[in-house]
Amino acid sequence: MIVDKLHMAWTHHSLIVKGNNMRRSRPLLLLYASLCLGSALIAQPSLAGPPDPCSLLTTTEVEQVVGKLKSAPTSETLGHGVRCGYDFADEKNEFELWTSGASWSKALHKDAKQPVMVSGLGDEAFMDRGKVDPEAVDLYIRKGATLIVLMTRKSPGDEEKLKTLGKKAVGRL
Repeated sequence: MIVDKLHMAWTHHSLIVKGNNMRRSRPLLLLYASLCLGSALIAQPSLAGPPDPCSLLTTTEVEQVVGKLKSAPTSETLGHGVRCGYDFADEKNEFELWTSGASWSKALHKDAKQPVMVSGLGDEAFMDRGKVDPEAVDLYIRKGATLIVLMTRKSPGDEEKLKTLGKKAVGRL
């Protein structure tokens, strides 16, 4: 059953990768695979769907912190989560925002490579680097029944960027 769900995640991942941009999609594969494994990890997932992550941050807020956007963000539901993808004018800039049920928080924290607890964000939050991609930095925030995951590339000030955007997103839940 778990192998079937991982295969489904990889198959879907192959369909959503644009061009040869595998580097950008590694965090997406990890999160999607984790969300697909939910029924094996969690006995009673929440029946309420997660909020649209694109509604949690304005384009102006994202541009002020990360960089100029090329187009409007796009939202898509993948498994038990919803992803908001951002396309930046400078392709070196990367940022994704995910929402799902809070029950994922424990499973993702358990699998974290280098979790560092972060105070002042939601009910609990932690930062992780290099979980699947050595160039990725992820901020996981649980508030009530919702988990928010913010992802970017390692760069100067990356943790502060994620915390700034995370604080704004949590404030809108």
